[in-house]
Amino acid sequence: MKRVLFLDVTGVLNSQVDFGIEGLGEFHLLCLKRIVDEAKCEIVLTSSWRLADDLMAILRRAFDQLRIPIWIDVTPDLGDRVQEILAWLRVNEPCFGVIVDDDCDGFGATGLQFVQTSLAQGLTIEITDEIVALFVSQ
Repeated sequence: MKRVLFLDVTGVLNSQVDFGIEGLGEFHLLCLKRIVDEAKCEIVLTSSWRLADDLMAILRRAFDQLRIPIWIDVTPDLGDRVQEILAWLRVNEPCFGVIVDDDCDGFGATGLQFVQTSLAQGLTIEITDEIVALFVSQ
């Protein structure tokens, strides 16, 4: 079964203490790389960054620079993140998924695992460990 990390960017790959160059914190990106490497999951972007070509270019450069596998897809733009994930799942099931986001937008309706970060801290070692454990347990 496919393993998918549904990835937000703001408040996940950056934080108030590490906004990094071009809006991405290197520490947070390295945490993401660890998740992908250890959990053997693929990334689907849910972030509003997916809607702006300039932000997607920044993200692509950062992924390339740190050798993070590029995302396999983006969710459709429906104006509601839960509905966007559900729409993606309807076309791409079955999969085991973990949503990582700094907002709690009612993700329980997706039936997926959800791990919340914060804009203050972004992706941390503890949250990285939690996400890896969720994937490994499957």
